[in-house]
This record gives sequence, structure tokens and C-alpha cells, in this order.
Amino acid sequence: TGLVVEVRAASESVSTAYTDDGLFLARAAYHLGNRHIPLQLNSGWLRYLHDHVLDKMVEELGLTIIHEQAPFEPEAGAHGEASAHHRHSI
Repeated sequence: TGLVVEVRAASESVSTAYTDDGLFLARAAYHLGNRHIPLQLNSGWLRYLHDHVLDKMVEELGLTIIHEQAPFEPEAGAHGEASAHHRHSI
């Protein structure tokens, strides 16, 4: 019928962490991954559902944190399953 549907991620309360240093970004992703935190990754930044404890850890790893309302589209899991939006206690 020619129908076109656009699906957009809803804005959520997220922390976006920025750095120009690839090693800092990799270290932050590693430590968040060890905690099974769903992450959205891009060149120079990563994003996760806002959590002040995680923010402090990521800042201590050298990244700059911005709290914002933004779409959150985390990476699929290692076996291809979609990441669930839930938090694990640290």
C-alpha cells in the first residue's frame, strides 16, 4: 500500500559521557559492562540510564557527564538479544 512507518525511541532520563580519549571511553565501557549496564555507544561518547553512582564512577575514569532527556538505544547483548531496560544493584 506504500504505507511508511517511522519508529522513534522515546526520550528517557540518561547520562551521556563524553571524552576525546579512546582509552578513557574503552575503560568506562569495560567497567559499565562488568556491571551488565545496557550501553549506547558512539564515537567519543556512551550513554546509559541515569544513575548517580555510575556517574561518579565514570567521572572518576575521566569522562564528562551530561544529564539529559534523550532517546536511549542500547547495544544488543552479546548473543543478539535486545537489552532490557532494567537496573542491577552495584
